[in-house]
Amino acid sequence: MAAAAVKAARGWSGFLLGVQSVVLRLPGLTQVRWSRYGPEYQDPQIDKEYYRKPSAELTEEEKNERELRKTQGIKAAPATKTSSVFEDPVISKFTNMMMKGGSKILARFLMTQTPEAVKRRRFEKYHAASAEEQATTERNPYTIFHQALKNCEPVIGLVPMLKGGRFYQVPVPLADQRRHFLAMKWMVTACREKKLRRMLMPEELSRELPEAFHRRGPVIKRKHDTHKRAEANRARAHYRWW
Repeated sequence: MAAAAVKAARGWSGFLLGVQSVVLRLPGLTQVRWSRYGPEYQDPQIDKEYYRKPSAELTEEEKNERELRKTQGIKAAPATKTSSVFEDPVISKFTNMMMKGGSKILARFLMTQTPEAVKRRRFEKYHAASAEEQATTERNPYTIFHQALKNCEPVIGLVPMLKGGRFYQVPVPLADQRRHFLAMKWMVTACREKKLRRMLMPEELSRELPEAFHRRGPVIKRKHDTHKRAEANRARAHYRWW
């Protein structure tokens, strides 16, 4: 009896392995790992300008694509993407860089409080200034934020390169993505190093961002130091091509 049961179990296992091999050979039934959507689902279109375009200006290919999207399934948009007019990719990136330990909710809360703290400080300075200074005082916190990060971006940096068994610091021009990353990293690092124990991150950012907006502060000094080191190592610039 036991031998018959073992034989039947072996027969069923062989049958299941055969079915699995047949399924894997069929392209329409192949499962995609870590995906809940089949290959017939289309990616979501988040850009509002795509839908605001008049029908008279659409090409035949775009019209066919829109008709096809009416009948096919659409994937859910990622949680990090939105079609809101208030969406700012720079602020989203800066929020991710402020995050510690995966606490995204706390990072978003601190980033939400930062423009309020910046605007409060700027209006205090605006009301205490004279009429001439009020005309030149910037009070928009988002303009201050973007211009401050732009002022902190280095143009050239140092990259270690191995030549003759030694590492040399070679000055190289930085890509745009690297420049944005360094500006955000230096700003977050400077605020964490100078922040007092009982001072929150938005309060420290409300101090450092206006300083960087006026091309002052430790982040601007770090940018100038990087340029000075690159200037001091300009004799090794030819190692980029050798």
